[in-house]
Amino acid sequence: MQDHNHSPVLCIGAAHWDVRSQCSAPVRRGTSNPVSVSRFPGGVAHNVAMNLCRLGGKVGLASRWGDDPAGDAIARHLSASGLNLLALPRSANAPTATYTAVLEPDGELAVGLADMAIYDELTPDLLEPLHRDLSSFPIWFVDTNIPAKTLESLADWQQGHGLLTADAVSVAKSTRLLNLLDRLGLLFCNCDEAAELSGVTIRDVGDIQNAGAALVARGVGAVMISAGKEGAFLFQKGIQEHFPARKVEVVDVTGAGDALIAGTLHGIARGFDFAKAVQRGVAAAALTLEKHGATFEGLHEKDLDAFVAGLK
Repeated sequence: MQDHNHSPVLCIGAAHWDVRSQCSAPVRRGTSNPVSVSRFPGGVAHNVAMNLCRLGGKVGLASRWGDDPAGDAIARHLSASGLNLLALPRSANAPTATYTAVLEPDGELAVGLADMAIYDELTPDLLEPLHRDLSSFPIWFVDTNIPAKTLESLADWQQGHGLLTADAVSVAKSTRLLNLLDRLGLLFCNCDEAAELSGVTIRDVGDIQNAGAALVARGVGAVMISAGKEGAFLFQKGIQEHFPARKVEVVDVTGAGDALIAGTLHGIARGFDFAKAVQRGVAAAALTLEKHGATFEGLHEKDLDAFVAGLK
């Protein structure tokens, strides 16, 4: 059941199919590898939105699909999920996006293959007719699968009206945020992305602290840097906090970063400060690491609360 005290969150970006090829032995390049293949709905914006929805939040999603069977399937899946879909026209020029992950036997990513050209069509002109609908959400989350000019337009639209949060997604795509860092209320990134955006080479925890401080100095309201087994680091003006990762049996790492974001946004939507919200993000990531798939269907708000209470 949804808690109507939650502030609504809008997710804008990638929503597509993830194909996971789990290798039964360590990956050998240049030859055939025996795998087991599964397919799940995925994409950063989708994963964050679905996690938020399962946590009881009020969630909107805006993305772009092709006029093809894959697009039909993702639309049916999302329509049944309880998400508020902000309708965009289907593409007649590009297929629905696909992300293929080749995983080592321990669940670590060996190589990722992304067919994401359709998201280049998410232009400001395409989103403009939805401007009023977008404005009804006080919290926005964007991923950098969409073009830099679109991200900048969204930052302009949201400035002074609500909280804009963003995930850097990858080193290459993270640079799409460079012109709007001073309009971001909260930036999510990993160490490689933080290094790219800050210009600080990251080799140890001290470098993570320097990178976070540099990004705050560039005008970002708050920066959360995820560091895998080292946990997460939160930086705000004059404040640095570390949130250790919980030791769990890792089954699939693919959705953990998106769960970390969703848990954090869920905390913010409930009115918690950023530090308490990140605690819930760490909890969501830990629970997701123990399950297959980009999102954990059993994720529940009470489990995050219990996890956080256990840390005290």
